[in-house]
Amino acid sequence: MKVFKKNLKVPGPIGPALYFWVIAVVFITLIASPLHAASVTEGAKRFLLKNGLTVILKEDHSAPVAAVQLWVKTGSANETAEEAGITHLIEHMIFKGTPTKKTGEIARIVETSGGRINAYTSFDRTVYYVEIDSAQFDRGLDVLLDAVQHSLFDPGELIKEKEVVLEEYRRSLDIPENQLSWAMMALCYPKHPYGRPIIGYEETIRSFNREMIMNYMDKWYTPEDMVLVAVGDFQSPKALETIRALVQDFPQRTAATPSRIQEPPQTELRKTILKSTVQQVYLDLSWHIPSLTHQDVYALDILEIILGQGKTSRLYHKLKMDANLVYHVSGGAYALADPSLFSVDATLHPNKLDQALAAIGAEITRMTHSPVSPSELDKAKTIAEAGFVFKMENMAGQARTLGFFQTMTGDMFNADAYLSKIKQVTANDVLRVSNAYLRPENLSIGLMAPEGVKIDLEPDVVLSHFKENRFKEHPRGKPALETQQPAEMLVFKNGMRVIIKENNRLPEVSILGVFLGGKRLEKTGEWGISGFVAEMLNRGTQNRTAAEIASTVESWAGSLEGFSGRNSLGISGKFLSKDLYAGLELLSDMVLHVNFPPSEIKKVREDILAAIHAKKDRPTGQLFELFYKTLYPHYPYGHPATGTPETISHITRNDLKTWYESIRIPSNFVLAVVGDLKRGQLIPYLETLFEPFQPSTRTLPTIKPEPPLTGPRKAHLKRPGAQTHLSVGYLGADLKGRNSPPMALVDTALSGMGGRLFQRLRDRKSLAYTVTAFRSPGLETGAFGVYLACDPEKLPLAQKAVFHELSILRKEGLTDKELAAAKRYFLGNLKIGMQTNGSQAMQMALDELYGQGYDHMPQYIQEIESVTQEDINRAVKDTILPERYILVTMGPGGE
Repeated sequence: MKVFKKNLKVPGPIGPALYFWVIAVVFITLIASPLHAASVTEGAKRFLLKNGLTVILKEDHSAPVAAVQLWVKTGSANETAEEAGITHLIEHMIFKGTPTKKTGEIARIVETSGGRINAYTSFDRTVYYVEIDSAQFDRGLDVLLDAVQHSLFDPGELIKEKEVVLEEYRRSLDIPENQLSWAMMALCYPKHPYGRPIIGYEETIRSFNREMIMNYMDKWYTPEDMVLVAVGDFQSPKALETIRALVQDFPQRTAATPSRIQEPPQTELRKTILKSTVQQVYLDLSWHIPSLTHQDVYALDILEIILGQGKTSRLYHKLKMDANLVYHVSGGAYALADPSLFSVDATLHPNKLDQALAAIGAEITRMTHSPVSPSELDKAKTIAEAGFVFKMENMAGQARTLGFFQTMTGDMFNADAYLSKIKQVTANDVLRVSNAYLRPENLSIGLMAPEGVKIDLEPDVVLSHFKENRFKEHPRGKPALETQQPAEMLVFKNGMRVIIKENNRLPEVSILGVFLGGKRLEKTGEWGISGFVAEMLNRGTQNRTAAEIASTVESWAGSLEGFSGRNSLGISGKFLSKDLYAGLELLSDMVLHVNFPPSEIKKVREDILAAIHAKKDRPTGQLFELFYKTLYPHYPYGHPATGTPETISHITRNDLKTWYESIRIPSNFVLAVVGDLKRGQLIPYLETLFEPFQPSTRTLPTIKPEPPLTGPRKAHLKRPGAQTHLSVGYLGADLKGRNSPPMALVDTALSGMGGRLFQRLRDRKSLAYTVTAFRSPGLETGAFGVYLACDPEKLPLAQKAVFHELSILRKEGLTDKELAAAKRYFLGNLKIGMQTNGSQAMQMALDELYGQGYDHMPQYIQEIESVTQEDINRAVKDTILPERYILVTMGPGGE
């Protein structure tokens, strides 16, 4: 009860009506039952086929979508030193053709069926997955199972795909976190294969041939080592029959038993220091912990939440909110089959390294000296349990949970046991595991720092921050029917619009309040002010401090964050349904009474300036910033969303308040609430809650579109790195323009694993790992372009190839087959993307805000379905104008 009183603190003096509602909400909250997370295994059926394949099927008819995942019980840790990276290469090659499907056809079949296909490799597993329109469920099963059983591994395709993987490897060399992660794993695991990068090394990647791949497949790709999971809108008996038919001729393979070198216990502090052309320090501290099946994992997961997860975690609170020593800090445990790591990661200014290490050491020492409080423990358990609820929103999330527990622990029902064990964790358990594993001699520390910065990591200095642990034993102290109603919108007296959609499939709800804003409404000299305001929305109101807001939200295991885009500014939240009314009251407080505390402005300013400097560590982000600057010299989309060091440094508290007030107009505000709610109770509550939000005569400015290009514009940014990044762009259709639907399909046809660019520039020519088309429709203007990253030596050929493909597109458009496939892929992915309450709330709110109507989606689907070849040809010729393009490049060397 103490928590709810704090959470329901009411802004300022309140009238009788609002007082009534607050009391009612408190009463409802107090009598509500404790959260019981829905079981992910409920309705799931497990089968063991004759050939040893485990199949898990779960029907979920809440959306016309199906998720299929094939989990293979092998990862890079099963490789020999000579095989380093071969698991990852096989994951790439699996989709490169079978006896019945040519190279590129696998992805194309799925995408033209309205789905998406991909895969990933980890240390212990490889996962192949399809999300697809449930009407095409059998086709998704066929493609996935055919690829895994019958891939050809054609030698010619292998040569080309090795070049693609090498481009991916080079891309990793330009990402500081990847480099530090590789170094830390090598430091923590000098013997165990976890110490090698999953992607391998350049020399091993180049060495692989078909014989090595087939030998690896023979050892690890057996049905006994696979788990097939399907969740979605299908009938289980028919699905099982189809699966049995598809795997009845599974290739005979010899199989092998994993034999990994075990890592000896660590007995002293280890350290590594990397120097690079980065703008900040990247810090990693890691301790060895047991594997994910060990009984201590439950207490370690609670430790993770208390110590390093979220804004009220001990590390974030002390290092960020109190002392502002870091730009970011978090902590957590890796889920590995063999003994794992508990890590703390941070980014910070080099001058604050010693203080940050001391503060981290103090928090670690505190964890090992004193038991956590009952409130911390209860909150952590709620967060862990709520995480399971939130993962069940879509089919893929359910399939991931079932597949993970079956593959990594041997039993999908361990998902339920996990929650049960989490509930049993005591403060004494957390204290015990902290002492057992967070020991100084078990610590490895690594960092990446800017070149020229002196770093002192002398063992005595580091160990002085992590005092000897002292451990003292302390005393231990029927489901609702699923309903999903159509969305409806109301306009309140003050002009604000409220969209409500009831869906009580799960006990959770998403809320979104949004204004027209964003960088589109920023003035010269105030670039970045929208993002600055967004960061301040949860940093304090007239009634709550930033710490109180963070504590309240995390006590609900929820989220409530400000956001800013090109055209909008708002707050998005996600809660368990029992906390809906309290969450809405908090959102209204943030919207109506944000206070812009000077102390928080200082912290946020430092964070934004650090993020601006850190952009130099992100080559792709730098390129796109240059792209939009070059494309939009006269329109607000052309300036950086983060602002510049000059604008951010000069924005004052009064500037923030004035800009926010200029858009904080009820008629400019849309609130969407989607999830487990009661419409009849919610509407009068919202009317009372937002009654103080008075109508205004203020209006928003008119923004003129970007003038047409009159010739080519070119820009180059010299930057050291292993790759050169290139983008070609054109002014494109705005959001409401007649060319917007056809250009959406052009973008779709060019992009994706089955798209024209991927097939021709990556699969056939091995020019890049990443190559894609993209479009960015805005309110008055838009953009269309092509992006790729490649070896600098390939740049002239890559540039020529991109312009060649654009020329063919302008001349010939799309084929009938490509257009039909693009429609299926686009519409299928719309279904997949709209499974969650949050995505539905965002879509409806923005559609309404941008003048299309909250119920625009059915009309948009009809517009996509109605696009003709004439529409495509017109849109392409209107957009891809010869000699009216921009070309931007970034990488080593001159222009």
